[in-house]
Amino acid sequence: MKQNSNALQSDEAKRLSKKMGIGSLIAAAIFLFNPCLNILDILPDFFGYIFLINGLTKWADICPGMADAIQGLNKLKWFMLLKLFMMVLMPLVDDTFVLVFTFGFAIIELIYLIPAIGRIFAGFEYFGTRFDGFWIYVNYKNVRTITYLFFWARSILIVIPELCSLSSFEYSGYVTSGVQINFANYKGALIIVGTIITLLTGIMWLVNIIPYFKHIGNDVNFLKRVEGQYDLEISNNVGLTLRRDIHKILTLIIAGGIFFLNIWVEQINVIPNFIGGIFLIVAIVKLSKYLKTTKPALYVSIAFTAVSVISYTVSLLFSIFFGLASIELDFAAYDIYNITRVLSIIEYAIMLAAVYLIICELRKMIKMYLSADPDVSDKRLLDIYAGQQRELDRRYVVCLVIFVISFILNIAYAIMRAEIVNYFPQFWLIMLIVTGIWWVLLKSTNDQMFDQIEYKYM
Repeated sequence: MKQNSNALQSDEAKRLSKKMGIGSLIAAAIFLFNPCLNILDILPDFFGYIFLINGLTKWADICPGMADAIQGLNKLKWFMLLKLFMMVLMPLVDDTFVLVFTFGFAIIELIYLIPAIGRIFAGFEYFGTRFDGFWIYVNYKNVRTITYLFFWARSILIVIPELCSLSSFEYSGYVTSGVQINFANYKGALIIVGTIITLLTGIMWLVNIIPYFKHIGNDVNFLKRVEGQYDLEISNNVGLTLRRDIHKILTLIIAGGIFFLNIWVEQINVIPNFIGGIFLIVAIVKLSKYLKTTKPALYVSIAFTAVSVISYTVSLLFSIFFGLASIELDFAAYDIYNITRVLSIIEYAIMLAAVYLIICELRKMIKMYLSADPDVSDKRLLDIYAGQQRELDRRYVVCLVIFVISFILNIAYAIMRAEIVNYFPQFWLIMLIVTGIWWVLLKSTNDQMFDQIEYKYM
């Protein structure tokens, strides 16, 4: 009987931990603990902050302080997505740009993260006081202090080595007397020392924060009390759940679209389009909860992602081992160049199909969620709803038209890249601008649709 009781309690603890996002908080810690080299990050912080936001969402629903923390983290995640986007440029730019990017992202992260950390811990303290959470206070001050220490140390220690790029030694020569020090010679040592300190601090933080969250997740009585209050205040709010799900779907689509902006550096597209495909797949899976017609979009997005991985890999290998200058001199280089062209054409064709199907699904959402309720008979309201739908529908059609133009430009570049590079090397900027216009319009339209859905289902 005792074993059965323990098993039931364990199952209940797992259920409550899952519902209250404890697993997401642990996953966030794992993604955030590792050191970075300038902005290069093995476990991208963007995903860490996504997990953190997801883990805190239900707590924030009944704690205004945590809601403020999430508001800041939601802004920070977009900068971290930009950081993820910029990582691929690091090997291709000089040290000055690396310093600017590293310093900029470090400052932005501290601006949003440090206040959020304070609000998160204050929020847990509030829950411990209100719902008698014993484990909230066990090692609470130490965990909070180590958390501050780790994130301050990580941000400072990745910037210090990059400051070596400001050394003026190579320009100063022997104009001034005395010993001249070239600080750039110490950059490698500073990176090693900073990485070791950050890693040790991160491990120290990890071995404190994970048990802290696990203890909270195993406190069944505490979590039951929190769950009861959450169910009382939030669970029956169907409109809130709908708004959040739609916001996540639209955000994933926008995040994926960023990786369709191709940046060509030395004839290499440094932006992997398949990352955008992964975002689209996740968005469509979530959208399938509300629309039953998403299977074609899902299958096409999966196919696009798979082809994009192959195309990106082959193009990268071609650029590394051959390059466009070799295709007139080496038959093997010419053959591989043709393979890259064929793969690019297939990739962009499937990308266009994926974007078309997703825009079709978004247009269906307009009819599903922004149509007038059946009991509405006021002609003025009916006209307002119809006008909103027509405007959004037109905007999505314009988005599709602009993406078709981008598709044509990318296909032309894929087919005639060698010739275009010789006569108009800046052609890729035109493609980037057109795709950028598409992305801005898509984001604007998605934001407009969400604002209208939020107003209707508030």
